[in-house]
Amino acid sequence: MSSDIDSTALEQWVRSHLSEKRFIHSLGVAHTCILLSKKYNERFDDDILYSCGLLHDIARQWTVNDLQRYAKEHRLTLYDEEMEYPVLLHAPVGASVLSEKGFDEQLCLAVRYHSLGSIHMGRLGLILYLADYLEPGRTHLNEEMRKELFYYSTLEALCLEVLSLEIAYLAEQGATLSSSARTLQEYLYKGGRL
Repeated sequence: MSSDIDSTALEQWVRSHLSEKRFIHSLGVAHTCILLSKKYNERFDDDILYSCGLLHDIARQWTVNDLQRYAKEHRLTLYDEEMEYPVLLHAPVGASVLSEKGFDEQLCLAVRYHSLGSIHMGRLGLILYLADYLEPGRTHLNEEMRKELFYYSTLEALCLEVLSLEIAYLAEQGATLSSSARTLQEYLYKGGRL
């Protein structure tokens, strides 16, 4: 599998690694990446946006044992939350797998941080992080809420709102935002740009 493969072959490869439901989610994220990039006048090629969204959950259906084994064998640098909640390992493991297959470095970085968010995820990572939250198949947002989120003037302002919504949701679950996401929130509040 190479990073310059055509989209049909890429879709087939991704589909072979995911359930139909997860594949449809990934397609939604891919299209939402393109939508966000156009709305906020970002200068990314549609192909990398589409590939990034399509590939972001490539390791999502690995077993916890396989994720942990891969992370240990490849000596991946992990956040405490990823060790505590091993399902989150699909992000660093997926990024590593894609890197080994020759995919673009910024795409791999975006995939690495798409679950927790990070000041290190880059501009493409910011788009992916938001697209994963906003994709139309997600049930935590109704159509009106999703539409309102697209009124924010910048990706950073949109991200701050998404983080606020995430904080409220996690509070209901008795949980808190990851250390990585908290650092991202503080950075954006201070006017930082990715």
